[in-house]
Amino acid sequence: MKKFLLSSTLTLMICAVAMIGKGQVQLGVHGSRLNGTDADQWGAGVNLKYLFDNHLALGGAVRWYPKNLKTDTYEVNGTKYNYQHGNVILPVTGSVDYYFGTAPVRPYIGSDVGVYFTKYVVTTEGANYASYSQSNNKAYFGVAPRAGLDVEFGKSFGVFGQAGYNYLFGYGDGNHITIPGINTPLTTKATNKFWTFDLGLLFKFGS
Repeated sequence: MKKFLLSSTLTLMICAVAMIGKGQVQLGVHGSRLNGTDADQWGAGVNLKYLFDNHLALGGAVRWYPKNLKTDTYEVNGTKYNYQHGNVILPVTGSVDYYFGTAPVRPYIGSDVGVYFTKYVVTTEGANYASYSQSNNKAYFGVAPRAGLDVEFGKSFGVFGQAGYNYLFGYGDGNHITIPGINTPLTTKATNKFWTFDLGLLFKFGS
């Protein structure tokens, strides 16, 4: 299931590139901030969209949030230990967007759907104690409704900002990804939620 979702997302992105001579393709590069109950960290991302009729766009996106290690100190039998823990998050998603109005200022709404890969890293260190590290890799199905704004400077360059609210489902088993409405009830509750805020540059190619 994980491989199917990932390959479907990558196929959307490849198709967008293949159609560059037939329509307009938009490439976005951005910095990103993730805010949630479990993590607050900076990251970056890239997205690729194919605009069908100047309003509807399909594409894909990849974001990367490197581990933001937090350190806690505790004492056992008079020995102090440093406990570092942090999460790496890598969403790989397909996207759909609808743009309102005409250039140069265009608000839009949309959604990302795909796989969110995570890697939780734990390191323990102490005096006269060898460092010990372990990690736990997981993969979740996720959906992120978004709203944003493009500001264009000419026909091929601009800036954009957007905010999305991300819903992750299941417990991270990459071989049995939870997809509400397909292999679980549509009413399945999300196991994690967080905001993402993006600000970056956009480049347009094609007619």
